[in-house]
Amino acid sequence: MKKRLMTLAWQVLGFTLVVAVIMPAHADVPQQCIQNKNRFKACPHQLYRADTLPSQNELQLLCICVTDFLPLLQQPGSEQQRIEQNMTRRQYQAQYKEDLPVILAILKRQR
Repeated sequence: MKKRLMTLAWQVLGFTLVVAVIMPAHADVPQQCIQNKNRFKACPHQLYRADTLPSQNELQLLCICVTDFLPLLQQPGSEQQRIEQNMTRRQYQAQYKEDLPVILAILKRQR
């Protein structure tokens, strides 16, 4: 039994080393999440996705604060909510420019 466990442990270790050598990490953990610039607390719901934004040239790991973009993903129930959603959308368009449609597509799982 002990010999079998040792063999299994060596197999797992060997597999781990092979995977680490063959598949190096291509994307670093992002330094900062895409979030509301006025956020001062940690984001309670983050999504990590490998994708390319129009403002960048290469594939990278993106961190998006889902909580901050929820108002743009929901259908407004009243006129007041529609106005607030439009104001939020304008704020994010000024901040993220051409990246905003891609960010929203990622959050809607369309990319």
